Amino acid sequence: MTEPVAESDRSRSMKRQNWLLVATALALALALGGGILWQNGRFADLAEVHFFADDANALAPGTAVRLSGFRVGRISAMQLQPDLKVKVTMTIDAQTFAYLKRDARAELVREQLKPAAIELRAGKAAEPLDAADPRVGYDKRGTLTEVAEDLRTRIAPILADVKRITGSVSDRRGEIEDLLVNSRQITQDLAAAAKDLRALSGGLKAQVGKLGGEANATLADAHAAVGRVNGLLGQAKDSLDTVNTKLPALMQRADGALTNLEAVTRDARVVSGKAATDLPPVIGSVGPIVNSVGPLVDESAEIVRGLRQAWPVKGLVAPPPPLLLPIDSHDSHAQRPPNR
Repeated sequence: MTEPVAESDRSRSMKRQNWLLVATALALALALGGGILWQNGRFADLAEVHFFADDANALAPGTAVRLSGFRVGRISAMQLQPDLKVKVTMTIDAQTFAYLKRDARAELVREQLKPAAIELRAGKAAEPLDAADPRVGYDKRGTLTEVAEDLRTRIAPILADVKRITGSVSDRRGEIEDLLVNSRQITQDLAAAAKDLRALSGGLKAQVGKLGGEANATLADAHAAVGRVNGLLGQAKDSLDTVNTKLPALMQRADGALTNLEAVTRDARVVSGKAATDLPPVIGSVGPIVNSVGPLVDESAEIVRGLRQAWPVKGLVAPPPPLLLPIDSHDSHAQRPPNR
């Protein structure tokens, strides 16, 4: 009876172990599936961004998408367009999408011994990326092989030109030596010319200094002359002021002297007339005296006329009125000027 009981316990133990293994396998499968789903972003808010590439080289679904070195998504789809370009769709976190600007770009990075990846550049524009058309630019960073090939294609023509120039230089070594000799001679001549120019410059500076001193002396003399002229002008002004001050009084004095002379002349004519009228008996005895008075009066008139003509201000003094009759007339009323 003991043997069947032991076999039943052993079978139940094996069944429990089998069920435990199955449960463990199911748990591992669920964990693996959840990890795969989480890796694919099934449990996070996602957003899609796309770009257009000329070809799909080094691009494939599942390629990592990074932002500032952190993985934020992957390439989810690739479609060939009618114009033979490739539309590449990237699935990234919704939070990462908020960082992208209107000028955001995607760059393909291919490093040696590392898988290709897409590096997102957020951009610097003020406007965010349009959610209705989330298209970004695309650049491709060359690998070391491509960079080396590009460098080789650029340097090869330069090396060929250097080789050709080197050969030409070797062929014309003699001419180059002659050219160097001529250059050395030209350099010496230029040094001598520079020395002469320095000497000439020194002489010119000395002459310019001398001319400057003479010009300063001339200016000083001119300034002194201008001062003297200003003094003479001041003296002339003072003289004119003096003349303007004394001239009216002098003119008045001359006018008074002329008036006195005219009065003397009139008095002489009156005396002559009265003498001719009141003393007829003694005319015979006084005749010579009367005859001598006429020439004296004529001389007085001539003196007055001479004074008026010779006086500097004769134009400022009015001329005497003319007599109605000559001085030898016997009419006593003719001795007076008109309107008197």
